[in-house]
Amino acid sequence: PRGTFRAKHAELHDDPYVLFLSRLHFKKGLDYLADAFALAAKSVPRLRLVVAGPDDGAREPFVQQIGRLGLTERTHVVGPLYGGDKIAAFVDAAAFCLPSRQEGFSVAVTEALACGIPVVISDQCHFPEVQEVGAGRVVPCDAKATGDALAQVLGDGSAAQRMGDAGAKLIRERFTWPKVAELTMKMYEKFGTK
Repeated sequence: PRGTFRAKHAELHDDPYVLFLSRLHFKKGLDYLADAFALAAKSVPRLRLVVAGPDDGAREPFVQQIGRLGLTERTHVVGPLYGGDKIAAFVDAAAFCLPSRQEGFSVAVTEALACGIPVVISDQCHFPEVQEVGAGRVVPCDAKATGDALAQVLGDGSAAQRMGDAGAKLIRERFTWPKVAELTMKMYEKFGTK
């Protein structure tokens, strides 16, 4: 239910937050995220950032960068989240952001979409369906583009709701196990098994 994550993190108050959930690694674009958050925070004064995931070498540089930007009080590095805690973080978020330098198939993006929140991701996440169905923004791997996209998504509540709905629909229609199995069977029928 909504409010579950906030109940465990009173420091968030009722403020909207952007969620980053992934390994804290250089390739995930935390440096871009810090600068993008600084830009978006100017447009959304109460905006907060929740960074969740295990440290893989990028936590300390990120925390230092956030400090230099004067955003320590609005940034919450909560460590890894699993199971219900992870889903609760998605459900309560105003948006999900992954400005990654490189992704294969991102489970985190898929989970965010399934939870019905708009996403802002880099084009290096290789998830063009997000833009195709209007479930968020796919932007170049760049802090300014990411910050501008976050500000746009968060600046219009009704548009954000439509994006979240479109993302949930995308997952139901294309990425559930029955849909993947159906597509796999069609490919076998089309190309055969020689």
